[in-house]
Amino acid sequence: MRKFLLSLIVFLFSYLQYGWSAESVSPVWESYYTKTPPIIDGTMDEIWRKAKPLTVVVREAVGADNPQSVTLRAIHTDDSFYVMAQWPDATKSDMRDPYVWNTEKGEYERPSKPDDQFSLEFPMSGEFDIRMLTMLHEYTADVWHWKAGRGNPMGWVDDKRHVISQKPLQGGVEYSMGGHGTIYIARIPDDGMSSYYVKPKPSTFEGKAVDSFAHRQPTGSLADVRGKGIHDGKTWTLEMSRTFTTEHKDDTLIDPTKDTMCAIAVLNDELYWRHSTSSVITLRFVRKENTPESLLWDFENTRTGTIPTGWKVEATNLRGEIATWEVISDSVDGRKSKALGMTNAHDDSGGTFNLCWTSSVQFKDGEIEVGFKAVRGVVDQGGGPLWRVQDKNNYYIARANPLENNFRVYYVKNSKRKQLDSVRVEIPSKQWHTIKIVHKGDHIEGYLNGRKYLDCKDDTFQDAGGVGLWTKADAVTYFDDFKVTLPAQ
Repeated sequence: MRKFLLSLIVFLFSYLQYGWSAESVSPVWESYYTKTPPIIDGTMDEIWRKAKPLTVVVREAVGADNPQSVTLRAIHTDDSFYVMAQWPDATKSDMRDPYVWNTEKGEYERPSKPDDQFSLEFPMSGEFDIRMLTMLHEYTADVWHWKAGRGNPMGWVDDKRHVISQKPLQGGVEYSMGGHGTIYIARIPDDGMSSYYVKPKPSTFEGKAVDSFAHRQPTGSLADVRGKGIHDGKTWTLEMSRTFTTEHKDDTLIDPTKDTMCAIAVLNDELYWRHSTSSVITLRFVRKENTPESLLWDFENTRTGTIPTGWKVEATNLRGEIATWEVISDSVDGRKSKALGMTNAHDDSGGTFNLCWTSSVQFKDGEIEVGFKAVRGVVDQGGGPLWRVQDKNNYYIARANPLENNFRVYYVKNSKRKQLDSVRVEIPSKQWHTIKIVHKGDHIEGYLNGRKYLDCKDDTFQDAGGVGLWTKADAVTYFDDFKVTLPAQ
């Protein structure tokens, strides 16, 4: 740790003389407003599509060598801030200082081994400017410090403060600046219990390398920042979140009405004195008033054979095993694409409704549009969107059926389905069609291939609910470009 702090001082002092960044203006990192927060799981879900990416460069703190690009995204809701960071890393290091078996001694040793890390730093007090830090002034910063081998397994980020001063600090370390003066640096964890601790060394063999940390639920101010990173073999994707205000005195208040300065640091399988830092970044919160919010699932970023993150497969009146839903490769409008499909039904009696849906979007009023293709089915074919989903037994559904050549809207309440409107219309199977639903208050309109066919009123479900896709019985159907548009706030 002393090496890290000393290297930081050397870096900052040399920066005062020479500088290392070609950037003369602080880059602007824009956070966009959303009504629907992302799920903190380390994956790029569709909600992040609205976030404008910013690429910043980090360089080694000592010597300013080995520049590396980090892609940042940010979105915010009425009360919380969400961060996504992606950076290249050829080696995944998610175990810090593990117990390593020594065959000759017949026991475990605990050599030093770093884990991958990322930090985001905000000013709390003083003058936050890494270019003019060491001898000219002092500051305190709020630091979100994600650690792949410690907090990450349970989805937490260390919350701490960095204090730099020209006066002695409790818990601070004193450093001489080569005759130019003295500074003191303290790294202070927030109040509470952390999400990890060192567990006792195993007394018997449990494997060549064993994690030396155990995990637990953090408490107090150390439970303010959530975070989860996923490594895909080449790149880390990290999501972090915190409310704008935590009401804890050891946290900075993030004001979405003002620009906020911040900086980042990256450690790829490195110890502290090898870390890479950015220049100061200006975080700006952008809110587009009176603009509808649209979310699109085109399934291109979802791995084949899986379903989108945050979605789940359920059934109403299930008979037999639950159906299989998965992202598949298909041809849409003459081009290769991906689609989400109910690909295998385990019940063809006609009594089962197959659902794949998400509660991450809360839809009450707005528009839902989706492309669908009926592939096969003896008892039933086709399907469509469902919305205002309360649970697997309560929702609205619009579906088109090529076997019956009709287009209908229903509600399902306590597992019982009731038809609200219907029209006969030719719907060829094995061709792509589009369903659009417009729902406002108790008024529902249904469109098929751009033409309005359905118009009805119903107030069975008045609360917002989830959205998703629906088929019946053995209807193998593919869906693509599932778009949900929420009204302007």
